[in-house]
Amino acid sequence: MISPVKVWRNQKYVARMKGITGTIVSWTVIRMPPADFGYQAPYPVVIVKLETGESITAQMVDYTSDHLSIGQKVITVVRRTVQSDVDDVIPYGIKVKPL
Repeated sequence: MISPVKVWRNQKYVARMKGITGTIVSWTVIRMPPADFGYQAPYPVVIVKLETGESITAQMVDYTSDHLSIGQKVITVVRRTVQSDVDDVIPYGIKVKPL
């Protein structure tokens, strides 16, 4: 169950992180995901070195297989993270997409 309080607390992080560019330093494709992410499989997860100096791990969206390479430039975007069937709360989080 997704807590509306947790979603609300995550908003500052999401607002601070959106629209930052970075470079992929590593990636993998998740084929056997946790239960909440089963409908998204297979999906790529990347480690990105951001222009701010931070490194993040995030799911990559809006990509083709050509974009999955070390050195690929990406930008952080806000997307739905999981489907919530019970709470009627739509949780959003940071993901990345290729530039």
